[in-house]
Amino acid sequence: MKIVFFRIPKPKQFSYPPRYYDEGKERREQRKRELGISTDGKKADFKSQVGTNWRRLRKSDTSRQKKANISVIIYLLIVAMLVYFIFFA
Repeated sequence: MKIVFFRIPKPKQFSYPPRYYDEGKERREQRKRELGISTDGKKADFKSQVGTNWRRLRKSDTSRQKKANISVIIYLLIVAMLVYFIFFA
């Protein structure tokens, strides 16, 4: 009878059969066909949608810019008042 102190198990075999079917891609293609989008991703009213989105974003950017300008003016006024009180009062 053999006495084995250090028995090392063999590694388990890994077998992966490659599959070429992409279910997600098939669903996306089906959805594109339902919506009437061509294979290159263009749609008839896509241009108008982009235009409206750009206009909406541009309006929000101008409002942010106005708020930033107002806050800079307020900070400058506060600094000017501090300088006046420190040096002239």
